[in-house]
Amino acid sequence: MLAPNVWNVVLSTRRVCGRTLATNGRVAVMRKTLRRTRGYWHGPGGDGGGPTRVDCRSLSTNVIPTNTPLHDGLFAIPELQTPSDFLQCAVQAMHQCDQLRDALGDRHDDHANSITSSSSLTKSCAVDRLYQLDEISRVVCNVIDAAELCRSTHASEEWRDAAHRAFVLLSDYIAQLNTDPRLYRALTTIFGTSSSSTTTTSNSSTAHRFALLLRAEFERDGIHLPEHERAHVRNLQASLTALETSFSRNLVTSHKTFAAHAQDVADVLPPHVLQAYHIVVPPVTHESSTVQLGTSEPQILQTLLRYSNSPSLRRQVYLESHTAVPENLEILDGLVRVRYELAQALGFDSYADRFLRDKMAAHPSNVASFLQTLQRSNSPLYRQEMTMLSQAKQQVEGNDVVEPWDVPFYIGLLKTRDGFDVHDVSEYLTLPQCLDGMKTLVDKLFGINMQECELTDNERWDGPTVKKEERIRRFDFLEKSTGRKLGTIYLDLHPREGKYGHAAHFTVRCGCVLNGPSDPPKYQYPIVALVCNLSSTNTNLSHAEVETLFHEFGHALHSLLSRTRFQHMSGTRAAMDFVETPSHWMENYAWDTDFLKILAVHPQTGASIPDELIRALQKSRYEFAAIERQSQILYATFDQKLFGVPTTADTTALFGQLHREIGVPYTDGTHWHSRFGHLVTYGAGYYGYLYAQVFAGDIWRHLFQGRSMERKSGDELWHKVLIHGGAKDPSDMLTDLLGRPPQVNSFGQ
Repeated sequence: MLAPNVWNVVLSTRRVCGRTLATNGRVAVMRKTLRRTRGYWHGPGGDGGGPTRVDCRSLSTNVIPTNTPLHDGLFAIPELQTPSDFLQCAVQAMHQCDQLRDALGDRHDDHANSITSSSSLTKSCAVDRLYQLDEISRVVCNVIDAAELCRSTHASEEWRDAAHRAFVLLSDYIAQLNTDPRLYRALTTIFGTSSSSTTTTSNSSTAHRFALLLRAEFERDGIHLPEHERAHVRNLQASLTALETSFSRNLVTSHKTFAAHAQDVADVLPPHVLQAYHIVVPPVTHESSTVQLGTSEPQILQTLLRYSNSPSLRRQVYLESHTAVPENLEILDGLVRVRYELAQALGFDSYADRFLRDKMAAHPSNVASFLQTLQRSNSPLYRQEMTMLSQAKQQVEGNDVVEPWDVPFYIGLLKTRDGFDVHDVSEYLTLPQCLDGMKTLVDKLFGINMQECELTDNERWDGPTVKKEERIRRFDFLEKSTGRKLGTIYLDLHPREGKYGHAAHFTVRCGCVLNGPSDPPKYQYPIVALVCNLSSTNTNLSHAEVETLFHEFGHALHSLLSRTRFQHMSGTRAAMDFVETPSHWMENYAWDTDFLKILAVHPQTGASIPDELIRALQKSRYEFAAIERQSQILYATFDQKLFGVPTTADTTALFGQLHREIGVPYTDGTHWHSRFGHLVTYGAGYYGYLYAQVFAGDIWRHLFQGRSMERKSGDELWHKVLIHGGAKDPSDMLTDLLGRPPQVNSFGQ
């Protein structure tokens, strides 16, 4: 999910993701477990500012400092010493932005009085005005991004609640900014008589793109409408914010439990895992002995679905996890209705139509064509793979009807029968080796030193009782050739009470130029947090966990290696159907032979993973891949239908109907979509995961296959794609990198 976009009125409360969240241009790229479940029929358990203008230097611009040294405060922010400081920072940010808004309005009036209305600003004044607009975005985002991370991960409930209040307050304020006619008029003054060009064109293509995007976002949010219609839009936005916040918070706060057969659970989960998750298994002295399991522990539930020999336990786990948040069904109905009303009020055919206007796909018909083509090409192999599962179940249970809870178990069983056991790979995978692998990659690919730094007690948010080996860690990215600091990444990798339960990349602060067009520029370096919930530190990691970790690291690199003038286009603030490309590209390293020889080292013997085990692992990547892909097609199609032109079916009926049409097993009475957080954070955009896989695969084959750690390839990716964030058109960046236009029809290659 993406960093919050102050100018995009559709505030999609994030929490989720990975990206969680905040606005439709999100506070953090959130990455759900949905992708990590490898396409089995259980998805995620929940559902990731700009420079100070020279003329405004007299204003207070230090609500949250920019490039000050790391100080003693939450996330290294000195102003965040106590929970109550969050609300104070939010109020100060709004006050500062109000001053900037007034200054922009005054300057627009002065300009209008001094020249004819058909005239435009000089190039230097136009660029300067863009920096003022971006400064408003930066001031708000520096607070709301920090609040998003805090409310999703802090060990203290008091801190989480305070951050949530600040988040809601600023979300409402962002809606005001996005419908402020003074800001829109200040922006349109930049444009000359032609609506397709600006006076910034010859001065800066980046400024030109920023101006065009900003104007399109304003107009997509109805700024050009009469006041009474804008008021209606604001009311709809307020309703959306409330619905999205409720949906996302229910995913975090819903902690339902159920009683499962103790022996069946103990047969799958070893003692150290039971202890790590505080699962108490009583002495199994009676057939009816039970153990309490929680629906908010997806790692445990997925493990039971994958490894339990008991069909009854698998069925119970599936049904409990797929009916765990029924209160979200009514909220989702409201979300669908209000999003459609908003789209209609703004002149769009549907919410999907509105959402896609600035994406690579551009229109719902293009997304539908992409998904239909992909389904046609995938379905034959999908049916073959499902037949294999059916035959396996017939042999084991005497019944060939594959239920949803059977899929992960029989996939695992068939892979094991082929002589491959994922546990064999896990013996070579540890968190320390993964961190060393990250350091090796950024060194070899980009010439960057990933240097660990000590955190102060006030800076961290994992609480005083966390084990030392599970504490949050911080690394600075330093360019080796110059010593220049590029950014900071926090690693919050282990589960704890009250923490978001999946994997996500959060932006704490975007990178951008601080002092406008002056020379030399002063840069605000980015700060991000990589959030996961990995296995207890006294165990090895699963390969799926490693793949997830590197996926999120790809998002972090996108943020840390971008070098944009405007915070509005920093890092992951790119088109949503492109933004998953770096993360999917990075996933390849979890499968790459050369890198695995470095990454996968036995912690006791020091031996690298054997070649035959690497080959077996790589073979398993494509086994039953069509089943995973079919489920992703289903979720993306559901997302498009839900936010397209309304149907008469309720959301649960539509979800079941699409399962039957696409051929994915479904059980009546379940409603996994009530936990589908992407509907909030990626509403009408879930297809972007599949879209980005196409581009990521193209990049890997073109530049990295067989030369995965060559500096030349890394430099090309950095300087032709990552460095630009969202400041260049994704198609142009990919064409520059690949030497030809990107091809979305190359999925299966």
